[in-house]
Amino acid sequence: MADDNSAKKQTDNEQASAEKHVTELMGPAQGFNEEYTVPKKADTKAEPQPADKPEVKPAEVVKDNPLPSAPPVPENTTKAADPRPGLNAAASESDSVAPEKDLNMDELPSEFTTPGIEDDEKTAAAVEDILHHDADKTLEDDVPVAHATVMKPSFMERLKNGWFEWWDNPRKRYGTLILLAVLIAVVGFVPAVRAFVLNTAGVRASMVVHVTDNGTNLPLENVVVKTDGKTGKTDFDGKLQIKGVHLGTQKVQIEKIGFKSVSRQVKFGLNIADLGEIKLIPTGQQLTYTFTDYLSGKPVAGVAVSSGESTTKSDKNGKALLTTAPGSTEKITVKSEGYRTETLDHPKPESPALAVKLVPSAQAIFISKESGTYDVYKQYVDGKNRKLLFEGTGLETQAISALPSPDGKKVAVASTRDDKRNKDGYLLTALNVVDTETGDSTNIEYAEQVMLLGWRKDTLVYLQTVAGASAANPNRQKIISYDLTTNKRFQLASANYFAGEELIGDTLYYTVSATDPSAQETFTKVNVDGTAKKSLYTGNVWSLLRSDYSKLKLQAPDKWLEYTVGASAPVDTTPVSDYVSRYYLDNPDGKVSARVDVRDSKGYLMIRNLSDGKETELTSQRNMQAPTYWLNNDVLIFRVSGAAEVADYAINFHGGAAKKIADVSLTGIH
Repeated sequence: MADDNSAKKQTDNEQASAEKHVTELMGPAQGFNEEYTVPKKADTKAEPQPADKPEVKPAEVVKDNPLPSAPPVPENTTKAADPRPGLNAAASESDSVAPEKDLNMDELPSEFTTPGIEDDEKTAAAVEDILHHDADKTLEDDVPVAHATVMKPSFMERLKNGWFEWWDNPRKRYGTLILLAVLIAVVGFVPAVRAFVLNTAGVRASMVVHVTDNGTNLPLENVVVKTDGKTGKTDFDGKLQIKGVHLGTQKVQIEKIGFKSVSRQVKFGLNIADLGEIKLIPTGQQLTYTFTDYLSGKPVAGVAVSSGESTTKSDKNGKALLTTAPGSTEKITVKSEGYRTETLDHPKPESPALAVKLVPSAQAIFISKESGTYDVYKQYVDGKNRKLLFEGTGLETQAISALPSPDGKKVAVASTRDDKRNKDGYLLTALNVVDTETGDSTNIEYAEQVMLLGWRKDTLVYLQTVAGASAANPNRQKIISYDLTTNKRFQLASANYFAGEELIGDTLYYTVSATDPSAQETFTKVNVDGTAKKSLYTGNVWSLLRSDYSKLKLQAPDKWLEYTVGASAPVDTTPVSDYVSRYYLDNPDGKVSARVDVRDSKGYLMIRNLSDGKETELTSQRNMQAPTYWLNNDVLIFRVSGAAEVADYAINFHGGAAKKIADVSLTGIH
């Protein structure tokens, strides 16, 4: 019994708590009568329900203790709050529904007028709702709410989404394509629109032009060409390219002093606008020149002639027609590759054609004792601009020698100019390399004796007798290769004595002799850079002679040998008729080689074409000794030495007579 009372008491407490909670949520219970009107929709608000509530089991309704039935409500009497649990909550719930019109009491369902078992069911539903509400409230209090993180789409995602959105919309897709087709058609077929669009996009055009003299058909240099705010001048060949021109029709203006200007309207598009050849008609004073080579007398083509802004160049016949402004007195400048630049006075109007002989730009190098000492001079082959290059000290002897480099920029000088002596008091020979432009000299070394063998580009090859070495020293003599560009020295060979040496192309051939019986005597070849050294013959060789351009004769104690350049070894041959060795001198580009054939005190200068081996006589002169060096690829310097004179001469192997450069001192030549 006590347990039943306790359970009943507990149930009453739960019902009281539920009724209190309903009252807090829905207000006090109200009765119904015929004057009762349900509140309008605007006056009520539905309680918001949280989404995704955790599942809460409904409270179990105790059926063993059903709620007592409510007493009947008298008519025309306002109903008081029903003391039974759940009814007030149910009334509140029905009040929360906002009807569209006032309710009629006669139309209300029976559960609103007559209490019964339905009230118990409504009460159970209200309790269940309260338990759900309390459970949600508890979860909201206990579980912290996590704030959602909003991820912004990347650029590629937005681009991708935009593309799919555009592609999935046929109206947008076809509309865009149609619009694009229309724009392409307009841009493609309306030049003005096309030019505007491309110019806005930064597209620019370019043009090329070739301007010539209408009178000579020769190209005109320094012609001024203007278009679209840009200006340029034609080059030596009369050509010009201008870039960065706006598309569309532009005005092109072509002007030169002494010529009639030309103006054109040119349409610039995506392709290069080629104006072709534009001929300018001369209007000023015209000067005629004829240019020939000083030595050969042959015409010189491509000579640039200028006077201020007026320019022209010579044709294949050496003729040039220069048009200057009327009344001009500016000097005339003449330039051509390989020739000295000339400055001429402006001739008088209507002067006859002027003949100009062009002199090689390289200067001849020679030694003269006219001052009392052996000095090194330089001068042009026509005798002009003679200058002292390397002044002597007074210690030089007749054995002094000088050899210019192939490009004429350096000259090697071997002389006893410095007061350097060996242990016996004899002057040592100094080897110096002199800059032909500045006159600055660099000492390479000192030796008992120095013999210049030749230049190969920037490499000097020479033979020296070592200072202080005894006559029996196996390394008394050395052949050295000195590279001026790297300042490096290579020892190509050493011996007690060299019986002969020949520099053919880039290869040195030499024979070694020795007073030491145990020393090995050989005939050997080696490149001037120190590579590809090879012994061609082992044995005693007394002399080495050059019998032809590519053949060497070797005299052994018991036989004669002949070696052909490129062979692996010499072979036996017949003795020579004389002991004269030919001296060949190749020009810088290696196309021809020169030698002097002396017969009856007269020298014959022979030129050999190295491509076919054909040899021709260029000129002859009494007392011609030997070729000394090439001034350039075309001009050779040779020495004449006799009772009448000792002089150096220059000749162009393409033709013409030899011309004397200067009287020189009788000195050693390589």
